[in-house]
Amino acid sequence: MMNSIYQYLRAIHRRLRKGIKTRLNPEISQRKVRAFIKAKRDTSKSVALPAISPSIAIVIPCYGHAPFLKEMFESIKQQTRAPDQVIFVLDHSPDTSAEIITRLVQNFQSQTSSQFIVLHNEKNMGQAASLNRGIEYSTCDLIMILNDDDYLMHDCIETAIQLLGKYPQAALLGGHSLHFSSEQLVNTPKVIQSIYKLEDIQIDLRTPQKVLGYRGYNDINMTHSGSCFYKSAWQAIGGYYPDKSMRLVHFSDRDFQIRMNAIFPVILSNITPLSCWRNDSSVDQGVNS
Repeated sequence: MMNSIYQYLRAIHRRLRKGIKTRLNPEISQRKVRAFIKAKRDTSKSVALPAISPSIAIVIPCYGHAPFLKEMFESIKQQTRAPDQVIFVLDHSPDTSAEIITRLVQNFQSQTSSQFIVLHNEKNMGQAASLNRGIEYSTCDLIMILNDDDYLMHDCIETAIQLLGKYPQAALLGGHSLHFSSEQLVNTPKVIQSIYKLEDIQIDLRTPQKVLGYRGYNDINMTHSGSCFYKSAWQAIGGYYPDKSMRLVHFSDRDFQIRMNAIFPVILSNITPLSCWRNDSSVDQGVNS
C-alpha cells in the first residue's frame, strides 16, 4: 500500500517537474517566433496561393539511403495523379545513390509525362540546402517533399491537391504517416482513400495566431514526407534554413513548418496518413539535417 502511494506521488512529481521545465525552458523560443513574425509581418499580403489546377513537383534530397531508393521510386511511379516534375538532389552521397537514381530515371522516363530532373551537389550541403536547391529549380506551383528512404501513399498527390483546394487559404498541408520497417512495407496500406474517403478526412486548420502558443516541437506535428506547400510561400518565409543558428528549433523540417505556420494558415491531417515512414534507417540526424 505504502509503495503504491509512493509510486503515485513520484509520478505526480515527475509531471510537475516536466511542466515547470517546459514553461521555463520551452523547446520553441517564443522570442525567436515573435522576431520572425515581425520580420515577415507583411509577407503573406503579397503572396498568391494558386488553388485552381496547380502544377506539382516532388523534391527528393538523396543521401546515404541507396538500399531504399528503388522502393521510394516505386511510390512515385504508382501515383494516381502523376507529378509534373520529380527533382532528385544528390547530396554528394558516399554510396551508390547517384548510379541507382540515374538508372531508375533512365528506365522510367519514356513511360511517363512527368519531367524527371537529377541535380548533383559538388559537395555535401545537407538536407535543408539540398531542398532549397531542388525547390528553386522547380517551375511548379506546389512542392511535395519525399525523403529518399520513405514511401508516398499512392494517391498522395491527388489527395493533397484536393485538400488544398478545399482550404484555399492554407499554404502547407502536412499529415500523419504509417511506420514500417523493410520487411513490413509489402503489407502496409498504400492508398489513402481506401482508409478514409476524402470527405471523411479530418483536417485541423492552424491559423498563424496558434503559433504563439506552441511550446514543444510536436505542438505542430507532421511527417516531412508527403508534406506539400506552395513554392510562393516557401519563398516568402525564406525557404529552409541551412544555418541552425537561425532556426526556431533544431530540426530543419520542423523549423520550416513552424515558420510557415507563423505567417500562413496550415492544414494538418492528424489521423489520415499521407506517407509511409521508414523506422529502421536514418542518416540525417547530424550534419545532414
